[in-house]
Amino acid sequence: MDFSSFIKKEGRTLPVFLLVDISGSMQGEKIETVNVALKEMISVFRKIENPKGVINLCIITFGNEKIEVVKPLSEIDDADYYEFTADGDTPMGSAFEKVAAMIEDYNIVNSRSYIPTIALISDGNPTDFTDYDESMQPEEIKSWSSLKILHGGIRSSKAVKLAMGIGQDLDIRILNAFINNNSIPVIKAQDNGTITKFFEWVTMSIRVRSVSVNPDIFNVDTDTFDKDEIEWP
Repeated sequence: MDFSSFIKKEGRTLPVFLLVDISGSMQGEKIETVNVALKEMISVFRKIENPKGVINLCIITFGNEKIEVVKPLSEIDDADYYEFTADGDTPMGSAFEKVAAMIEDYNIVNSRSYIPTIALISDGNPTDFTDYDESMQPEEIKSWSSLKILHGGIRSSKAVKLAMGIGQDLDIRILNAFINNNSIPVIKAQDNGTITKFFEWVTMSIRVRSVSVNPDIFNVDTDTFDKDEIEWP
């Protein structure tokens, strides 16, 4: 007898990568609000029932003089609890290259997975983009080697990219270049409330995709935000 028809197929994963800036510019209330919002995101993900796409979460931090895969890409469990502190420089480019390498690695993101989502939380001021200056045009910024690696990958180029900028000295152009999609805006944190709303927005978009007929489709809905919190390319 052929028992193959009775074997339950493993669910397709919906990979979510969070790139969290924990550099010195994120100190104080900003990183504390990120910690609280991340805790709520994980709680919502954990409660989703009968998803078409099983959410796998990866958290990568950059700051404190290094990048670190705090949570390897995996399902969410009760042990997932994180409290970040902020200090040091902003090796954002290294974080872009790391997440691109992970997405391209079939041992990490298997071939059956849905299109990944990458959510970036930062002030948009990388310290490892040594050639950068404010006179650069958008296409020149996109020629940054770290962004070329992220946007040039067979699979990382297709990832849904979302970004929130934090701080008065926010460099919106870096975040726009990261998203690389004119139909998706950068979210600007006017206050800690925007940080919370951004995490809620990402959470809701992933939750909707996880139970939809086709989790590869991402629909942009910015009604969550005030007009001054949205920056279109």
